[in-house]
Amino acid sequence: MHRPQILYIITVLAVLFVFLTGILQLVRTGLPTADVVAEEEALRPLIAISDFEPGQVEIVWLNNMRIIVWRRSEADKQIALAQNNPDAWTQRYSSVFGQSEAVFADDGNLTLDHEWFFALAEFPSRFSYILLRAGDFEGFFEGRYAGHFDLSGRIRKGGRYGNLTIINAGYSADGQSIQLNLDGLPQN
Repeated sequence: MHRPQILYIITVLAVLFVFLTGILQLVRTGLPTADVVAEEEALRPLIAISDFEPGQVEIVWLNNMRIIVWRRSEADKQIALAQNNPDAWTQRYSSVFGQSEAVFADDGNLTLDHEWFFALAEFPSRFSYILLRAGDFEGFFEGRYAGHFDLSGRIRKGGRYGNLTIINAGYSADGQSIQLNLDGLPQN
């Protein structure tokens, strides 16, 4: 090979390397930063299915919010099915995060496969508190205004604020977790 050909090849490779490096940097500037990715992940947390036994209900803290997580047992599902009578409900519609309009308060609309129930455990009054598996309808009890809720978070007696606010949820791609949609929750 002649010397001019080697210099030509080295020059072409150097220009090609600089060009590809520039393209790579340009693509990387369009990707979200770590803080944006972290914020998005915080709005869509995962709940591991294996962390909850059937019948287990807890209040968990996500994004500085108290959220009811309930994996219903077969007995719970039967009670909820028996309570699924619109004529007995005080309010026929519930708010669901991620949806602009309220949904009919049927158990199928408020749960994931009638097994998983996710709801906001906070009320506008900071002095309110909620008890799990309490009240006259075996669901929840709000202490300040003596609100009795059934297993689907529908207000049935007393109370001031109406049905519990439901959290949208869906199974993850691998089926091992449930992903909550907290878009729209007020950030503290």
